[in-house]
Amino acid sequence: MNAGVVSQTGLQYLLNPDTRREMRTFLMFAYFVVFQILILAQKPFLQFDFAIYFYVIFAFIFAHHSLYYLAPEWKVTRFLKQNGLVSYAIDFILIIIFMRAFPQLSSFVLVKQLFLLFLASFDLTFSGICTLGFIASVGTSIMNMLAYQTGSTQSLLSLSLFNLSYMTVIVIAEQLREEITALKKNLTATTKKLKSQAEFSKTLIEKMPLGLLVTESSNNILIKNSYLSENLKLSDFELKHLVEKYAAETKPGALRQFDFEYENKNSLDRFIYQIDHAGYYDEEIEAELRMMLIKDVTEVRHLEDQLKQKEKLAAVGQLAAGIAHEIRNPLAGISGSIQLLSQDGMNEEQNKLMRIVLKEIDRLNNLITEFLDYAKPEKRPDQTVDLKMLMDEVLLNLKSHKDHNPKLVWSAQLESIRVMGYSDKLRQVFLNVVINAIQAVKDVSAPEIKVVLKTEDQSWCSVTVTDNGVGMSAETKKRMFEPFHTTKPKGTGLGLAITHKILESHSAQIIVNSELNKGTEFKLKFPLIGSEERRLI
Repeated sequence: MNAGVVSQTGLQYLLNPDTRREMRTFLMFAYFVVFQILILAQKPFLQFDFAIYFYVIFAFIFAHHSLYYLAPEWKVTRFLKQNGLVSYAIDFILIIIFMRAFPQLSSFVLVKQLFLLFLASFDLTFSGICTLGFIASVGTSIMNMLAYQTGSTQSLLSLSLFNLSYMTVIVIAEQLREEITALKKNLTATTKKLKSQAEFSKTLIEKMPLGLLVTESSNNILIKNSYLSENLKLSDFELKHLVEKYAAETKPGALRQFDFEYENKNSLDRFIYQIDHAGYYDEEIEAELRMMLIKDVTEVRHLEDQLKQKEKLAAVGQLAAGIAHEIRNPLAGISGSIQLLSQDGMNEEQNKLMRIVLKEIDRLNNLITEFLDYAKPEKRPDQTVDLKMLMDEVLLNLKSHKDHNPKLVWSAQLESIRVMGYSDKLRQVFLNVVINAIQAVKDVSAPEIKVVLKTEDQSWCSVTVTDNGVGMSAETKKRMFEPFHTTKPKGTGLGLAITHKILESHSAQIIVNSELNKGTEFKLKFPLIGSEERRLI
């Protein structure tokens, strides 16, 4: 497209009527200056009648041309613009009259006539150019015969030269005009095509459901679409950071795909962006360019994690349920035997040991019962639960708990939202999550727990529990929902596993963000009543 524009600019003096008119005026002025120099340089031209004739002729010529600039609205000016042949004919007639008075300047005048014929080929039709050439040929012939002896060699040679020049210029100018006109049409068509392609590319880039980022080797951003700022909420500073962090790792021509975790500084929401990164060498601008396609895969990654967790827990649950049944039967026999033995005469120390054994057997039985409940399939909820009322009860109960840090600051923002669920099961979920938060901030100097219940959109609501406690390592976060995995000295490792199981039965999602020594955020997302997304999970 750029080449077409440049070419058209170079031809504008011939293709534009206004610039052609300016060239005519400039040509007349140039010849006026040349003749003026000749007047001053050569004594034969210092005759009074020559000066009068010269200035009168050029006064008429300049008066004719000045109408286009000084009086464009006059009728005569509009007539001359609409009838280009008349305007050119006036110039030719005045030039021929000038030639009659000064035949010794005929060579200068011929050049002027030929150039005017060339310009006229872009303003007039071929018949109009031929008519103008005929006027120039007849007028020049008449003036030549009046100036020289008829039939003389000089007269015949001049007439032949003049007429041959007129014919040659007319033919060449007409062919050149046709070529330039065809070139102009091709350039116009090419420009429109390239402009259409550019508009299509621009529209495609702006409307594509992906963020597009193109940078050069110095990490300057060349191209970016509005999806980055409007949908992905990435500022120029964050894009610059992204480019500097990852662009150097991609070699020219290489393809690479990776995930980028981003936290919005305003809303504190965390996002996962998938970036397809490629580098290539652009020969047109002779620079190394890098292209990134960015899309939000936060929900996809969370769903993938939940699917992996479901598959893992299903396998573990089936295996452990069978083992639990096999363990419970021997435990029942051991418990009965210990109780019979305790009825025989034993001393106090032996009775104490028997009681410890029975207590541990009961603890094992409770653990097995809890695990069997975890392994048992959950039914889909068919009750309506007020999450705000449920969370109020949980917080009221836990705020009076004796084990939490007395400096603990509570913050709760709860909307009144109802979902489908089992209140006892959801109470257990909230208790597990909040108790974990309490335990995480137990040794923090300024502990704080924030609970937010709000509507996310038309399909989802969320319960977010945030603490500023010890946080979790990447390994702990990866395994926290596995049965029997725990970081607590006396924990069973079933609390979060059961929590995940209950949330799964409620078609809910659980999203965990945690960082060591900075805190943890549990976000529980529940489908609203009547939500279409509930049926898709």
